[in-house]
Amino acid sequence: MSMWRKVLNITSWVLLASYLGVSLWYTNERMSRLTFDGVIVNIADSLKSQFVTPSDITAILAKQGIWSVGKKLDEVNRDDVKNTIKTLTGVKDALVYSTPEGTLYIQVWQRTPVMRYIGQFTSFYIDSDGQEMALSQKYSARVLVITGSGDKIYLKDSLFPMVRSIREEAFLDELIEEIAINEDHTLEIIPRIGDQRIFFGEAGGYEWKLSKLKVFYEKGLPNVGWNRYSQIDLRYSNQVVARKWSEKERQIRDSVRGISDTVKIEKPKKKV
Repeated sequence: MSMWRKVLNITSWVLLASYLGVSLWYTNERMSRLTFDGVIVNIADSLKSQFVTPSDITAILAKQGIWSVGKKLDEVNRDDVKNTIKTLTGVKDALVYSTPEGTLYIQVWQRTPVMRYIGQFTSFYIDSDGQEMALSQKYSARVLVITGSGDKIYLKDSLFPMVRSIREEAFLDELIEEIAINEDHTLEIIPRIGDQRIFFGEAGGYEWKLSKLKVFYEKGLPNVGWNRYSQIDLRYSNQVVARKWSEKERQIRDSVRGISDTVKIEKPKKKV
């Protein structure tokens, strides 16, 4: 009885292997004859950014001769499709697969710029990974603008962490429109509201300086008026030094001669 059972088991495995072999051969033979009849492209985060569109994807694939309707499925290399798509400005990653019916599916994710540097001879984004990103002729992202004397190493190593911290704080992200870099790498912040010049000093210690700035705008300025001060200085350890201006001085902002006010800001106590 056990002998027959062994024979039956062996026969079953042989039949199963033969079936799988025939099925695989049939599938491969069928796939080799099938051709692409269409492509479906989905931009996963199209509501946030519009650096690329589905037509951009199909256009570059057609231009490179990598994909076109009527091409056989086994002639299209998915890695080539993915790598070609990633050459487009603003593309972070892509997923490429096809169905046995002959449809090519492409899922695309875009890069997220967090700041834009505008220099004398160049302009580019830096994305959420701290990497340089070329500008797009089709779409301009609403991000914090950096101007002045900034080299790429300084922007990535010193300024990017500060900008990322600003972007993570909703109040500061709405408040700060531009950061100007002086030749000595000290910073000046240009706010979206008010006429103040905000002297930030060096990027080091930005967490405490940004905290002082937020407190001053939330608790100090609403009580005295948004346009009372011409200058706000964050370079001192536990103070915000604000300089008033008169109507005459408002007209000659390059030669401000006002009365200095000092606002005491206590450092937050460390949590035990």
